[in-house]
Amino acid sequence: MPVVVRVDGCPGWGPGDRRAAMAPFVNPAMARAGFVAVGISVRESGQAVFPAQLDDVQAAVRWLRRNPLGLPIDPGRIGIWGQSAGGHLAAMAGLSGSADAGVQAVVTIGGPSDLTRQGGEMRIDRPSPVTALVGGDTSRLRAASPVAHVRAGAPPYLIIHGTSDETVPYEQAELLHHALRAVGTDSRLLPIAGGHHNLLPDPDAPYDGQVWYDVADEVARFFKHQLGVESGTGDS
Repeated sequence: MPVVVRVDGCPGWGPGDRRAAMAPFVNPAMARAGFVAVGISVRESGQAVFPAQLDDVQAAVRWLRRNPLGLPIDPGRIGIWGQSAGGHLAAMAGLSGSADAGVQAVVTIGGPSDLTRQGGEMRIDRPSPVTALVGGDTSRLRAASPVAHVRAGAPPYLIIHGTSDETVPYEQAELLHHALRAVGTDSRLLPIAGGHHNLLPDPDAPYDGQVWYDVADEVARFFKHQLGVESGTGDS
């Protein structure tokens, strides 16, 4: 079976909890769609600076590919997705160029793509989650940005972003989408009209509601197409 890896949201690359992947519109939705659904955690920026977080994602993918537990997985069909900081790391994983840790499809939701650009809560002129990711060394922000690693031959991307995102500006999605398309990569940008970082009209509302189930359906369709799952699998 194909595998879909969910990178923990780890707000602002800070403390996270991969149990959030058990929300019904996250890993359970992928399992219903016919995938082996996996949730992974990464070190927070207070524990280690970038690229430690990407190293953790790649280590998880390598572990899955070795499959020491004998799971019913196809190591040649691995997709990855995440939201916010998790979306940033998913995007980076798709562009890492590492064969043994490579993935075949990427979904990023509300993820930063160019950490050198300020906007929303992405600040580099003062201490912030962005500067904490690189231990305060802003000269490393370019290397930590997905747009800096866009290359021909990258896997297909689905980029989902709220047009009113107050935390990670919508232009971050556009930057990655256009950069991928410029090198011939299959990239689709799905804007959520009026959506904030939580994809909802109210930025203070909890991460729930119909929009998240609709997004899960879009993500499942994308992974089914890219990873070769028959359309009827897991739909009941």
